[in-house]
Amino acid sequence: MKIFSRLTALASLLVLAGCGTWTAESYLHEDIQGDTFNACLAREYQDRATSEAYVDCNWVDTAQIVKKGRAAAAGETVMPYDPATMGVLPGDLPELQDARQKLLAALDDGGRTSERACACAKAQRYYDGWVEQASDNKLGENGSWLGGEGGPVQPGRVEAEKAAFWEALTECQKKAAGPWTIYFGFDKYNLTPEAQAVIDQIVSETSTPLAVVGHTDTSGSNAYNQALGQRRADSVAGALTAQGKDLCEKASKGETDLAVQTGDGVREPLNRRAVVTTCE
Repeated sequence: MKIFSRLTALASLLVLAGCGTWTAESYLHEDIQGDTFNACLAREYQDRATSEAYVDCNWVDTAQIVKKGRAAAAGETVMPYDPATMGVLPGDLPELQDARQKLLAALDDGGRTSERACACAKAQRYYDGWVEQASDNKLGENGSWLGGEGGPVQPGRVEAEKAAFWEALTECQKKAAGPWTIYFGFDKYNLTPEAQAVIDQIVSETSTPLAVVGHTDTSGSNAYNQALGQRRADSVAGALTAQGKDLCEKASKGETDLAVQTGDGVREPLNRRAVVTTCE
């Protein structure tokens, strides 16, 4: 009976292969736009399905991946494979389950909505690839699955998917280091070379919209400082948008939110600043 079921699975695989790319063809060539988690995940699955279809010629796995990719493109929440349901050998299961928990924790910790979204999508793609390759182990080595003892089929592929997953997960788990603080001279709102270096850092570390709030010390009137804080916010915002960053806020708090508490009329360098944060 065991051999019969395996022969049935093999027959099904050959029938699917004879159908060419069947209904997956349109998805494999779809132009998927956007930088949201779902858009990135749909592209990642599209890339993986293309490889399965045209390189590995594995139509069964292609169909599963295409189904997940289409769901992601439609805006559905697509979960990574559960290795306990994928026929993974018992000895491989604990490591895969631990990795899945780490991935889910990162996704739930803003991974689907932050600047890390595409890195997290890549991590999910490679996790699913790792599970898929590990599940092939049940087939046995060199096609001996018709009566063999079980895997590994392609141990090198298992290790490659695993390594790619851990690398992507590291990026998925990262959070922006902000908030960032940019300092100004007394009664100034021009950007110094040091301020520009901070702005360049912000640009390199973020992909989400940013909020910029200007501040002053207590020297000068409240009205003057409110306007000066706005000029500082405008200066920083201009430098950020010049490098392609989007803003969700550009405002001034003048002297009402001091970094260092002082009396009125005090020139305190640490209060002459603009603070940049992400909008998530």
